[in-house]
Amino acid sequence: MARSNPKPSTSALDLPDPYGHGFERIEDPLEKTRFQWIQLEARRKLFGNIARNWVLIYWRSIVGLVLAFIAMLGIFFPEQIADKNWFVILLPVPVIIAVIPNIIAVESAWHAMQAKLSLREQGGLSDGVRHTLRVQPGIDRIIDGLRDHRRTNLISTILISISFSMILLATATKPGTVAWNLALLVSVTTGFIYTFHAQYTNLSVKQLGDRFPNLVFHAPTHHQTQLGSILGDLLSAHLDPDLELEWNKWKLQFNNSLMPGNDKKQALERLLYVLYLHNLGEVSDEGVRAEFSSFMVKGKLEDILYNHDSDFNWRTLQRLISHAKAWQPSAFNLLDRLQIDLLSGKPEISRAKWRMDVALDDICIGGATNLFIVLNNQMFEKRNVTVEVLVPNGEPESRTHRFELAACPPPRSALKLSAANDDDCLDWVPRYLQKGVVLWMNVAWDRNFYGTTNIQVVLRGEDGVVLESKVLTTIVSRKTSNALRKRMLRLERARKIGEMEIPVSS
Repeated sequence: MARSNPKPSTSALDLPDPYGHGFERIEDPLEKTRFQWIQLEARRKLFGNIARNWVLIYWRSIVGLVLAFIAMLGIFFPEQIADKNWFVILLPVPVIIAVIPNIIAVESAWHAMQAKLSLREQGGLSDGVRHTLRVQPGIDRIIDGLRDHRRTNLISTILISISFSMILLATATKPGTVAWNLALLVSVTTGFIYTFHAQYTNLSVKQLGDRFPNLVFHAPTHHQTQLGSILGDLLSAHLDPDLELEWNKWKLQFNNSLMPGNDKKQALERLLYVLYLHNLGEVSDEGVRAEFSSFMVKGKLEDILYNHDSDFNWRTLQRLISHAKAWQPSAFNLLDRLQIDLLSGKPEISRAKWRMDVALDDICIGGATNLFIVLNNQMFEKRNVTVEVLVPNGEPESRTHRFELAACPPPRSALKLSAANDDDCLDWVPRYLQKGVVLWMNVAWDRNFYGTTNIQVVLRGEDGVVLESKVLTTIVSRKTSNALRKRMLRLERARKIGEMEIPVSS
């Protein structure tokens, strides 16, 4: 009798786990990349904050001098230093402390940037939307900035390694010989070079560990000529492409927190303007909260302004406003002058038919700068006007823009900065700017031109008659190092604002 074959079992076999008990494997490539990015970001912030500690920055600046001093002692007192060769085994510790945190922070920032770009391209973040950031304006500058940091670390590591290695090599030779003196002389030279290099790159070290890793590398190379709101558009223009995506999501959340009947652009402008004045010390914490409660739903304020984990809260918004001001101080001069005119009730604003204000930097870095123009039609009917900008030796020498200005009658008397029942300056400034025209124009001069020059801005009516004309004086400079250093110091001060404690909500 033939034996029947057993039926194959349909139940799955429990195969042993080769990775061991408790090991969690991440099969999804996006999830794995996201996990790596979170780890890299945490490492970047940790070692970045360690590297930018003032004690380590100071030690990084003088460790080259310490090695050079030890080498000089070996040249002048070879026999005495040779008796203490055991001291060399202690030198690697201070050298490593000076360079390793910086290296880890920069390498983590570089790889975190690559992981973030990959996640954006594949829609691997919370929104699930794909964004090709590599083709966005400004990304190439950010990547080059990170590469410069890596080159800086490479140079620093090579210099300090040579200086230390030459001291180590000298201990293997006979004291006072040519080899001894030559090795120590090389150590002295590279130690001094490292010191100068460290002093020159200290500002780049202070950028490490930032909450917004790419913000300091970004420059507003592309922007609108006509701004819809001076604070909101300036802040947005100075955000890096990745942070701007988060900013757009936050604005949607902000719009949903507004009371019915409020204009979204004016409300955002008012929010930023109040935070700007609070940072200047002109409005108290209680005054800020009272202003917010007048146009925002109180129950939604916590998530909008008081969330420490959010990229955009009370302090980070103030930091981003100050960041934009560090780049464009002349634009904020326009805002300050408008506030002063409204508070003082000058006849120029309360009775004039037109108001034109212009601002330009005193020194134009690298032969280029930004010109800001604010126009307001203070009559009761809309008017067509032409703005002509004349730049002698400029590229181009003249530029013309035509606009239809909406009517914006000014207040007939001086305003208060903040008033509970009446219109105040906090109401008027955003409204006044939105009804007018704010121009942001790039101005450049011929490569061979430098020195003091003038720019003329002419306002003409529909019939071509000159309504107003203003002449600005500036200095065209081809030197950039000192001006860029001052800007970096302003950006560093802006960063400290974002690291302050958020006022307690009530």
